[in-house]
Amino acid sequence: MEITIFAKKRNTSDGKTFYSYLSTLTRKDGTQQTVSVKFRDEAGNPKPENCPMNIKFSKEAANMATHEFTREDTGEIGTSYTLWVSNWEQGAPYVDHSLDDYE
Repeated sequence: MEITIFAKKRNTSDGKTFYSYLSTLTRKDGTQQTVSVKFRDEAGNPKPENCPMNIKFSKEAANMATHEFTREDTGEIGTSYTLWVSNWEQGAPYVDHSLDDYE
């Protein structure tokens, strides 16, 4: 599989900075699913300054975990998706197509 990952800079409550990684996966029915991407220690994290970037990995080197939670503001039950990657390599260069439909 090849996916595009984005790095988001975040801060803890005590002021420490860390990065979280996000991506969008396409299901077999064509719908898009936003996922958090976590890298196991042996895989290593991509450098945040290189993101967005494409990464490649085999399905055998990854798994999807789901977690149900209750939204504090509405009380609704939601589901979060986390893609755990244990081995990856850099994919094709990332090309931004977000403005292709504009003049």
